[in-house]
Amino acid sequence: MAVQTAVETPLARRGRENQIIGRSGRPLLVIVEGTDIDAMVDAGIEALGGLARVLAGAREVVLKPNTNQRDPFPSTTAPETIRAVVRHLRAAGATRIALHEDHKAELDLYYDPAALPGIEIQLSHSPSPDHYVLVEFAGWRGDMAPPSAEGEARGMMRMLQGGYTRTEGPRLRVARQLQEAPAVINMPVLKRHFAGQITSALKNNFGSVYGAHRWLAHSALQTDRDYFDRKLAEFASAVRPELTITDVRSLQAVFGPNRQAGVTRIVDGVNKLILTGDMVAADAVALEIMKQHDDTFTVENEAIVRRQFAHAEELGLGTSDLSRFEIIEIKV
Repeated sequence: MAVQTAVETPLARRGRENQIIGRSGRPLLVIVEGTDIDAMVDAGIEALGGLARVLAGAREVVLKPNTNQRDPFPSTTAPETIRAVVRHLRAAGATRIALHEDHKAELDLYYDPAALPGIEIQLSHSPSPDHYVLVEFAGWRGDMAPPSAEGEARGMMRMLQGGYTRTEGPRLRVARQLQEAPAVINMPVLKRHFAGQITSALKNNFGSVYGAHRWLAHSALQTDRDYFDRKLAEFASAVRPELTITDVRSLQAVFGPNRQAGVTRIVDGVNKLILTGDMVAADAVALEIMKQHDDTFTVENEAIVRRQFAHAEELGLGTSDLSRFEIIEIKV
């Protein structure tokens, strides 16, 4: 008797085009300046017209903070910022609020649950394909072939050369919790990144896909820089959060994403909060802030980020042309 192999049917990607539109009919971008995060979040969300428009009737929402190492804000999203946003979600009718953490080899929490009362913390284990669902979108490209390694393969390279099954065609494996979420709020910080140049709205979705996709992208940096930049945009395109709230009260300059003693510099007093439905626009603002506060950020670094913007724009994630936006600037 022939053995039948189950065929996995890919899903359509989640999300929709930017729905956060201003009274002018143009997409809305809100920039709040201040030092009190509760007041900043209150003013920013009021300028957006409240979070009920983000939920669009949904009662469940997933928050996507930056959690790729254990250093405090601004290296990771601050619990007080999460709590401030959750206040507004509850007022808008959300009855189930979850926070998605992406993990590498470990499965211990980044956040202390006591610091996030009433929030369900969800995990995806990056080496485990069963934590992810297959999603298809015509604008994506398949995985590159795993690179060859001299000597004994270790860590991620061993996995890529071992049991990893290459994803063919325009498909990605996306964290199940994010794919199934009725609404996603992206909550990045702003910091330097050795590969992405900056981590902010777009890069914050890098941890939302199966680990092998991420590791292949990193392994391509020395031979195919554009593969990494394109994948960075594809991973963001797989999530398409309904809203991005970038906390730039402080930023991490010179080196990241982890803190390197004697190299990384934390810049306090930036005092900005960026709110928009357009991740590319959020990062266009963040890029200018980084250029202003990090004198090691070169024109070459900026050129790489702008290539990432171009890939994101091709995938329909938005635009870096801020003249197309209704911009509201607030001081609190």
